[in-house]
This record gives sequence, C-alpha cells and structure tokens, in this order.
Amino acid sequence: MYKKLHIGILLLTSMVISACLLGQSTMNIANGAKLKVISGTSVQDQNLDIGNGSQLVNCGDLTVNVALINDAGTTGLIIKSDENGSGSLIHNTANVPASVEQYLTSERWHLVSSPMTIATIETFMNIYLKQWNEVDSTWTYLTQPVTIPMVATMGYSAWASDNLTGTVTVNYEGNLNNGDYPISLAYTPASNATGWNLLGNPFPSAIVWNDDAAWNRSNLSGWAVVYDNATFKGWNPYLTGNDRSYNGKTDGIIPATQGFWVRATASSASLTIPQSQRMHNSQSFYKDAEESNYMSLRLMVSANGFTDEAAIIFMEGASNSFDGLYDLEKMYNVDEAPNISSEIEGSEYSVNVLSPEFLDATASPVMPINFKLGVEEECIISVTGIESFDLSIPIYLEDLQDDVMTDLRVQENYVFSASPLDNPNRFLLHFGEPLDIEEFSNSNAIHIYSHKESVYIKLAENEKGQAAIFDMVGRKVCSLELNDQLTRKTLSQTGYYIVKVRTSDDVAVHKVFVKN
Repeated sequence: MYKKLHIGILLLTSMVISACLLGQSTMNIANGAKLKVISGTSVQDQNLDIGNGSQLVNCGDLTVNVALINDAGTTGLIIKSDENGSGSLIHNTANVPASVEQYLTSERWHLVSSPMTIATIETFMNIYLKQWNEVDSTWTYLTQPVTIPMVATMGYSAWASDNLTGTVTVNYEGNLNNGDYPISLAYTPASNATGWNLLGNPFPSAIVWNDDAAWNRSNLSGWAVVYDNATFKGWNPYLTGNDRSYNGKTDGIIPATQGFWVRATASSASLTIPQSQRMHNSQSFYKDAEESNYMSLRLMVSANGFTDEAAIIFMEGASNSFDGLYDLEKMYNVDEAPNISSEIEGSEYSVNVLSPEFLDATASPVMPINFKLGVEEECIISVTGIESFDLSIPIYLEDLQDDVMTDLRVQENYVFSASPLDNPNRFLLHFGEPLDIEEFSNSNAIHIYSHKESVYIKLAENEKGQAAIFDMVGRKVCSLELNDQLTRKTLSQTGYYIVKVRTSDDVAVHKVFVKN
C-alpha cells in the first residue's frame, strides 16, 4: 500500500516517474529527481531519503518524523525564503546537510540567528553584522576574519545597506541543528542593560515561547521580545489574555533564523531551547477571544507610520517594584518611531505589572508616562482597557506640556504634536480626580511647600524647570520659569492649590494650602 500523491502538495519540477516513490513510510528522491514543496502546502513523512544528485526545494511546511537522509549535500535540500515568507522544516536527524535562506529587506536592522551547527560570519558578506555584549551593554561589529563562528543559539543584528547589497537573500550552508539546546545566560549588575541576552532560534522552523516545562527556565523573565519593523514586540505566557501581548505581538511564535531578547533576573540564569516546541508558522496557537483576568490599561501611540505601546496591569500578587517574571523594561525603538513608557521608582517600563493596592495608596494615584520622538510629527494616543476598571475609578491623561487634561472614560484618543526637543516627562496618568492629589514626585530632587501667603519651589543646584499653579476648580493661576534654586510665588487668595513642576528629568505634583 502506497500513500497517494495529492496534486498541488508536491510540485515535480524535473523527474522520472520511477525515480520518486512515496512509500508507506519512506519518500525516496533518486536518480537526479528534483522536487519542490510549494508555498502554503504541508508534507509529512516518516522518512525522507534524498539521493546523490537529487534535490528537494522546500517553500512550504515539511515534517520528517523519523529519519532524514541527504546524500546530495547542501544543494540537495534547500529551504527557500523570499518577501512572501520562508519554508519550514521539522526533523529529528543529526548532521543533515542543507541550505537555508533568509530574506533581508534593506536599510533595516534584523535580529538573526544561524540554523547550522557550524556557520561563519562569511554568510553575511557585505552585510553589517554585530553581536550584543550584556556585560557592558555594547555592540561589537563582526568583520574579520570571516571565519568567526556564529553560535547556534546566539542572536545577531544584521543590516543590508542599499550601498552594498540592497535587499538580499542570505544563504546558510552546512549541517542543520538538531536536539535540545541548554543555555547559560549573562547577568551583570553593573551593566546598563543588566540581564538582557540576545538569543537565536537554532532550528529551520519556528519555535513557540510558552510556559511548557521543556524550556527549563531559571531566574528568567517571562517575556520574549522580537524586533519587527523598527519596534520591539513581546509575548509573556505567564500573563493572561491580551495582557500576554506587548506592542501587537499576538502569539509566542519565534520564526526560523530569528533572534530574540530574554532577560535574566539573577545570576545563574538559564534556559533550554527545546526541539519539542518547534512548529510550522501556519499552525494556529493562541485564540483571539481569550480575555484578560486583570485590570489593564494600554496606551498605544501612533506617529510617522510607526506604533509603540505602554501597558499598565494590576494583578494580585504583583509588587510595585520590578517583578522579574511579569514586568518588561523599556527597550527604545529607532528615533523616527515613537517611544512611550510608564515610570515607577525611577525605572521605565513597556509593561508595568503592579499590585491593585497601588490604586488605594493615595486619594488619587498618579503615574508618569514618558514620551520621546526623534522627528517633528503629529501623534495620537489611543487608550484601551478602560472597561476593565471599576466605574468608580476616574482615569485621566494629563499633557503637562500643553496643559491639557483628558478624561479617558469620555475620550479614548488624544492628538498632540511632538518634537525631538520636547521634555520626555510629558504626561501623567491619573487614577482618580486629578485635583485630589496629595503629593507625587519621581524623586526627592524637587521640594514644594507653602508658608503663609506664598508657595515655595526648591530645585537642585544648577537645575531649571517650569511650574504651573492651579486652583481647586482646575483653573491655572500662573506659570513660572524656574531658574534659581528657590522660587517664591505669592498668591492673593486663601485656599488649596495644586503645584506642578517639571525639570529636564523629573516631575512633581503637590497640593499646598495658602493663607493670607
């Protein structure tokens, strides 16, 4: 009994009928036959034998469950890649020779990795290639000698320049990786990017970043982050529903030859990249319909054709300090793309997971929202997740630069203009009525107090800033340029006032009482 050959699954480009047989458990390609698995189709066999001088070109999804033998060398098995996608191979045999292509668009950084047991940087001839160093948070360009090996589980950053190659297809040649890959991760407390390791998918198929025990994680964040179209996107399987996603990544799929970031949270961090978590990209994984179990708010900003996102999630058991498993620290996109983040205890986050007790800490909790853009552009912030909060919690976004307060329960979009010269400490997110604020500051560098009829604002030496004073109805009483260490402003009427101060790297909000 032979398996049937279905029209359209295999495209026979050059063969003799007797040269290629689909057996009960083995597909033989012999006598110089050439087969092509076309894009969008899947082929699965127990065994595959490619004879000397024969060839299989894979543009689709090919699975070989038991033995894969290729006597034709690296030209006998070719996994294609182009602007429409890449072929995928799942197999279980060591030391299989093959060629694996990787399509790189020009003038963009790509995070890449090698699917071969032995590859060198010569694969990227005339392409800028650099390696990340966690110890001192720097990049090293790899140029000479061209025999420098590419580590199978390491990620690299590659740039195809219009001046050298333009958009190009890279071709890895050698023996395909196979098996599980245990990795020890770097963790350097003195680094400016402590614990951030750039890894690479070592297989010629996608893998799935999930909570399966096969990953064998130790002292590791739950986030895997990829770089896509100049912005960072992430997935954390330890959260629920849409909260697992950051910046539009809707699943844990890490494509073949793709580099990805993980963060060690302590020394002796490690993980295993398991072959059991391989998959073809076309397979479905997470369901869109699943909802989050938490109160979560997302600020997505769009500008200049790019988007970025900051998520604030309130979850039982989380802390208001760094949670290694849940929090995702901010990684900055390219200058022409927007960068938005929340800030707490002096650290910036793309995903900030907090205890619900944060909302009860003061009468009206406030969180700084930082924003940077390297070009002048009109921007729009779109807010989602308001419905996950109790209706009794007012939520406002304050633009400190333009003195605009937006009730996010009424208006979920905010349009503003940005410039590279803007102070990045531009926004405040209020969970409560903004005029009920007791006190808020990023640090202890700004001091605000009152005595009798005057308000006093004290800054650090040589610091400058701006201040605005509001009455309890929300009307601005005055604006102040702060050029001295101590600024005094006398007010004419007795009552409570809100004082808001911004410097180059700090924000403070304080309620004071003035008595004439």
